[in-house]
Amino acid sequence: MSGYLTLTWLIIMIVSFLVSRLLLIDYLGLSDDDNVSWLDIFSGITFVFTLRFVFFLSLSSITIFLNLFKKIRSNWFLSLLTYLLIPVGTFLSIVFGDIFEESFKYENLKSGFKFAACVVLPHLAISLLCFLHFRRLMQKGKLN
Repeated sequence: MSGYLTLTWLIIMIVSFLVSRLLLIDYLGLSDDDNVSWLDIFSGITFVFTLRFVFFLSLSSITIFLNLFKKIRSNWFLSLLTYLLIPVGTFLSIVFGDIFEESFKYENLKSGFKFAACVVLPHLAISLLCFLHFRRLMQKGKLN
């Protein structure tokens, strides 16, 4: 069981990092080599710090190892929380953080949602797929 969870954790880390990297390159416009300005340098710095955030988000998915405890593994909802609580909480905090700003504008919310979608949603989607695979294996009795 711990080998399966370790492999799942590594898959979540690597795939979410790679997908977020591709989405961020497109979102920040870093694929254009035509123009080099201070804004491009700032975008590059933003890219590096955002990828570092994705890496730490992936590291925080270590909570899936709580499924080693039978009480959590046998409860569908608690098992789901070990996979999805941190990415969902991160996504909601980014989006709602834009709403509660003093100078709230719809455009800020839209751009914040796009940024959160590039950073957190790939991790969330991959975690959900891994959770569904885990539950299917649990149901078949291959993991106990």
